[in-house]
Amino acid sequence: MKKIINIAMLLVLLVSASSCLKSGLDDLPTYDEAKITNIYFEYRWYDDGAKQLRVQTLTLAKTIDEENNTVTCKITVPGTNALFTEQIRNEVSLSNIVCYIDMSTAARLKPLNGAPTLGEVQDFSAKDFRYLITAANGDKREWTIKIQDFIK
Repeated sequence: MKKIINIAMLLVLLVSASSCLKSGLDDLPTYDEAKITNIYFEYRWYDDGAKQLRVQTLTLAKTIDEENNTVTCKITVPGTNALFTEQIRNEVSLSNIVCYIDMSTAARLKPLNGAPTLGEVQDFSAKDFRYLITAANGDKREWTIKIQDFIK
């Protein structure tokens, strides 16, 4: 009886583990774009009273030039509010902000020549940074992010 149960379980396992995919299916398109489509800057700080991380988005005037692969930014620190107090606002500088971007689908980004890592608190005081974006199909474009002005 045990042998019959074991054989039955093996047959069930073999049937359930077989693939339902058929050969000859159409290939999905490979994305060939390596573009920056948007850019953001923010300031992050830890609020001891609330025991949580706070985020203040910085006002941004930007120009994205796809022909020359450049993004030019003018960053303005917004006014105070209930959470973003004058004391916290005074701590904001190019040396402690976060930058992140939107880029082409399935693309990868690599900082070049010591450029700050995006998505983390970094020092952007050098104001001119280069990044390599690689499309899903392997095409590469070198982009420059320039901070033209920082207004506080």
